[in-house]
Amino acid sequence: MLKIMITGATGLLGRALVEQFAKEPVTLLTCGYSRAGKDTHRLDLTDEGAVKQFIETHKPEVILHCAAERRPDVSERDPEAAKALNLAATRQLAQAAKANGAWLCYISTDYVFDGTSPDYGEEDQTYPLNFYGETKREGEQALIEVSREFAVLRLPILYGRVESLDESAVLVMLKQLVNQVPTQQDDWAVRSPTSTLDIANALVKLVARQQQAGDVAGIYHFTGTERMTKYQMLLKMAEIMGLSSKHISPQSSPSDLAKRPKDCSLSMARLKSLAIKSEIDFEQGVKYSLSRSGDALAKIGLVFDLK
Repeated sequence: MLKIMITGATGLLGRALVEQFAKEPVTLLTCGYSRAGKDTHRLDLTDEGAVKQFIETHKPEVILHCAAERRPDVSERDPEAAKALNLAATRQLAQAAKANGAWLCYISTDYVFDGTSPDYGEEDQTYPLNFYGETKREGEQALIEVSREFAVLRLPILYGRVESLDESAVLVMLKQLVNQVPTQQDDWAVRSPTSTLDIANALVKLVARQQQAGDVAGIYHFTGTERMTKYQMLLKMAEIMGLSSKHISPQSSPSDLAKRPKDCSLSMARLKSLAIKSEIDFEQGVKYSLSRSGDALAKIGLVFDLK
């Protein structure tokens, strides 16, 4: 039975992968660190010796590397920690994977692009605007330097089932809807909000392709098909939840600590050539995510029933 190791298995994307792959005839090695529980291996990916020993002991055949410092502003404030996880740990994991005959897929970001020339293809020149994007690009390069047989999957802004709304840069905006204090939300940067369930379904297919044909290598893009600013996402969520958004106004210029690209929308040409595409639209995906995030919603006094 195929043995799959998932790093960052306790995170937003990792949990979705665990749920979907658990439905397949595979053995899962789920790894986490700060939130690792009884069913998850506690593994510090920045500890080279521990990573090497874990892979030598458990011998996964496939590694899906989701663990990362994914917050651009946090990466700016603590660049050493971001680089340790996004670059150094990725290189060490790739080296251990190659030494033990495992295939690795590294989860990266659309923020490797500067946002001036969408839609970005897999072979387009990268030029990150912030330190987070730079560390993820360096992680991509380190992975491919170790083995050109490994894969990179770039993703845009994510949402899905959450344990805390802060896990998703999309769903966290629900706090603004509950707090009736007048505020603003970004209406400048164009994003492609993407469901973690959608990604998980795609990765199940991609791993199956790799097992059958052994030709999944290099860089791939996966993205939701709708393009929206955060302000537009917030208005749609307000409509779904039946909440007022009158106290929130659009902000037409960027205000984040870390510089963001204007529009780094991705082309999915390579995955589409494998008959893999996005199948969940934003409204459908948000409703599904909210219906499974009851505890997180309850913390801010919200209830959502999927009708």
